[in-house]
Amino acid sequence: MSDSTSVFHQGERSLHEKLDIAERQHQLGLRMIRDHMPEQHRDFFAYLESVHIGAVDAVGHPWAIMRTGSKGFMASPNDKTLAITSKPLPGEPADLNLAVGAKTSVVGIEFETQRRNRLNATIDGVDESTLSMHVDQSYGNCPKYIQIRNKVAADPTQPESPIVTAMLSDAAKDQIAQADTLLIASRAAQLGDDPRAGVDINHRGGNPGFVSILDDNTVQFPDYKGNSFYNTFGNILTDGRVGLQFVDFETGTLLNIKGTAEVVEDLNNGELPLMGRGLRIRIETVVRAPGALPFRYTFGSYSDRNPSISGTST
Repeated sequence: MSDSTSVFHQGERSLHEKLDIAERQHQLGLRMIRDHMPEQHRDFFAYLESVHIGAVDAVGHPWAIMRTGSKGFMASPNDKTLAITSKPLPGEPADLNLAVGAKTSVVGIEFETQRRNRLNATIDGVDESTLSMHVDQSYGNCPKYIQIRNKVAADPTQPESPIVTAMLSDAAKDQIAQADTLLIASRAAQLGDDPRAGVDINHRGGNPGFVSILDDNTVQFPDYKGNSFYNTFGNILTDGRVGLQFVDFETGTLLNIKGTAEVVEDLNNGELPLMGRGLRIRIETVVRAPGALPFRYTFGSYSDRNPSISGTST
């Protein structure tokens, strides 16, 4: 294995080496991570009515956002391109860098079937409300830790104006305490031409309460057994800036958080599915957008395919 042959950047590789899984992950990455989308991924994105996107703002801080549309609002004219035609939802930062040449990341989740596929990309076209993305890396994720939900139509009411604070309000704390899903956006230290080093967005899931609220400006959650790519952790080792998004599927409220992450070791006893470490997020900005989603999801039960303790992969 060498830097030129690995599909992982230095932050990810350094963690693989620390955990003595470098060669295993090197071989796994070569098999799983592609520079194009297979046909089933292209069909998958075209079928979805929502998608989660990671992007950086004007000063380079990553945010996790959500975009929605009718089936077909995402299209793949070829296996290297994903085009998304959508408008920002309430609470999305106005200064996101979504210009040509900007790094971005996408994760699509079909909650009804627990399917999810990801890609990291570079924006190569902007036309009114359409973003065209050139695929840098594409791969699927297993269905672990995704809560089954069914989408239903929302009442046609106007969403409330977003509320911006510098700390967690009581309403924000309640939403986090009840959450079984979050999205986390992170970035590599350098966002250049290297397709391995860009922006990343990743799903996290667990039983309600898996995210601990330590104080008005700090949350924490554990690491769970997953594919051990450590995309998020590898990014944080090089640049600690992150963005979180919590989705209230019953009310449509989006909670966007800007903060800085640190890796916490010895967070638990390391027994599976817990992996002995986690992330602690120091919060700088909270944007709460009640009713931002144009649809809702009904709550389902955990799949039998998941472990008895549902969690998150990194």
